[in-house]
Amino acid sequence: MKITDIKTIILKYPYESFIADGQSACFGRGALLIQVETDAKITGLGECATFGASMTAMADIIENQLKGLLIGQNPLDIERLWETMVWSNFANGRRGIVMGAISGIDIALWDIAGKVAGLPLYRLLGANSDKVKGYASAGFYAPEKSIDDLKREMESYMAKGYTAFKMKVGRSRNNIGMPHRYVNKGDFNISFEEDMARVAAVRETIGQDAVLMIDMNCTWDVDAVLAAEKYFDEYNIYWIEEPSRSDDVAGYAKIAAGLKRTKVAGCESEQGLARYKELLERGALDVVQANLGWSGGFTECRRIAALSLAYDKLFTPHTFFSAVLTAANVHFAASLPNVPFIESEENYNPLRTELLKEPIQCDSEMNYLVPQGAGLGVELNMDVVEKYRVR
Repeated sequence: MKITDIKTIILKYPYESFIADGQSACFGRGALLIQVETDAKITGLGECATFGASMTAMADIIENQLKGLLIGQNPLDIERLWETMVWSNFANGRRGIVMGAISGIDIALWDIAGKVAGLPLYRLLGANSDKVKGYASAGFYAPEKSIDDLKREMESYMAKGYTAFKMKVGRSRNNIGMPHRYVNKGDFNISFEEDMARVAAVRETIGQDAVLMIDMNCTWDVDAVLAAEKYFDEYNIYWIEEPSRSDDVAGYAKIAAGLKRTKVAGCESEQGLARYKELLERGALDVVQANLGWSGGFTECRRIAALSLAYDKLFTPHTFFSAVLTAANVHFAASLPNVPFIESEENYNPLRTELLKEPIQCDSEMNYLVPQGAGLGVELNMDVVEKYRVR
């Protein structure tokens, strides 16, 4: 079996207004899908995480830097092909959008491997469970969104069956080094006191027994995080996510050592085994959140997850893109023994909710049921693809 072509599909859905986290505003959703075709008429499906990067630029990288390396190769030689892509782009390909492009291709290659084996991917990877608990990833900022609106939002997730919740904090221009001072699209300011009032309202709404996490998206400085520990304890915060800029490994280590009860989670914006090795060696993380579509696909993220286990740390993949990457993350999480739950984004995104012929199912307790078809076990709804496709 040989690879005959690699194709990209760019999808976009614009919001009428916007939502925001502590760092930036989101005015729409996008997806860069990958199709790896073979002479055996088996096609692998993958997705690149983009984090706001130009999807056209990433598609060009796939076409001009990566595709030629793979045409004519056996798609089952996944480790060798991963190393070929990385070493052929060593100076420019270990981080950023080139690694994102490699990640999407790698996911598609693993999809092919599962289809050839006739197994769902989580079983091919070594199944640990056939379902994964989801947590409601929500609580974003939006124009004119009140605390009462936030409470009603959380009540709606409770009604779905969620018992774990995550919300955004950190949108204050007063924080030292705060990126919102420079990235000001959808500009509005939330003070620390207002943020803590939001957290208090959510805790009151979901009750004391529910799991609550907060996500700063890299926007606080180290001293501010440590000074806020009393609030983390008061509101029983399970983890704080990307509390400060993720390239400050020493700062993360200081935070993790300083907090007595609350875990430190991260870092979706980082990439590669070497970076996570440094974070884990320094004791900087309690929960590792590598993104399959950004940090090397299944091939590299398996190494990161194994390293996390060796350090007795939790692993929960960052999940915030289309249904394809969601499916990949569900399979991956179900193959691992150190995953407490998986991110389940609740913002409206038709590229997640409408893209598949058969959407991924959850039970009444918001456990994701792993698709049982071969490979990723999902198929694109081409009518939806054409509706949102960018030519």
